[in-house]
Amino acid sequence: MSLEELISNLDSLLSQMKGYRSEMADGKYVFARHTNVFIDFCSNALEAVKQIYEEFKAKKGMTLPDVEDWIKMAEDRIGYMEKRKFGDIVLTRDHNLVIDSLKPLELVLREIEEHL
Repeated sequence: MSLEELISNLDSLLSQMKGYRSEMADGKYVFARHTNVFIDFCSNALEAVKQIYEEFKAKKGMTLPDVEDWIKMAEDRIGYMEKRKFGDIVLTRDHNLVIDSLKPLELVLREIEEHL
């Protein structure tokens, strides 16, 4: 999938997340669809960041060891995510994995930006 398609998917997933905001207020149930859209977002974000890094390496002719470590960290954490189905219990771990996988992707983008 091209970077443009990934970004378009991310935008669509973000719109879905915004639509779920009112459903996910304090004291309300978290449904499988809520968790699954975050998992899809993380997977697409990882692929987009990997493509950005590949383009960076091709244009700059250099690698960034920290970036490669952070990408691997995000891959590992996203690998632990599991899509939920109706009736499954959404655990705190599910939420934490989303946050824990997006942080290294943020660090990757910041590091690439510093070396542009």
